[in-house]
Amino acid sequence: MGNKKLSNAWDFINETVDEETKERFELDDILYEIAMKIFDYRMNKGLTQKQLAEILGMKQSMVSKLESGEYNPTIEQLWKISKKLGWKLDVVLEEKDLAQADVWDEITVQNEDINTEFFEKLVKNA
Repeated sequence: MGNKKLSNAWDFINETVDEETKERFELDDILYEIAMKIFDYRMNKGLTQKQLAEILGMKQSMVSKLESGEYNPTIEQLWKISKKLGWKLDVVLEEKDLAQADVWDEITVQNEDINTEFFEKLVKNA
C-alpha cells in the first residue's frame, strides 16, 4: 500500500481493521486508563511497586501487570483497590453518541503523507 492522506489515526483504524480488533483497541484504552491511574498514584506517593503491593495486599508482580495494562481486573478487584487507595469508584454506562469524539479522534497525524505500512504493522501486531 502506498502513501495515503489521513485526518487522524482513528480513521485509519476504521478503514483497515475488523470489528473484533476495534473492540480490542477500546478495551485496551480502558486498561490503559486504569494502568495510568495506578502508576500515577504510586509515583505521586513515591512508592515502589513492592510497597504499593503491600498496601493493596497483592504481589509486586500483580502491581506490575496492573501498571502495564497486561492484567484485566474485575470490577470487584477495582473496587477493593479503590477502597485501599482512598478512591471512589464510579462506573458510567451510557449510550455511545456516534458524534462523540473517541480517544483516537484527538490524535492527529502531523505528516499527512505518512506511509500507511507503519500503521498496518502496528495494527497487525496489536
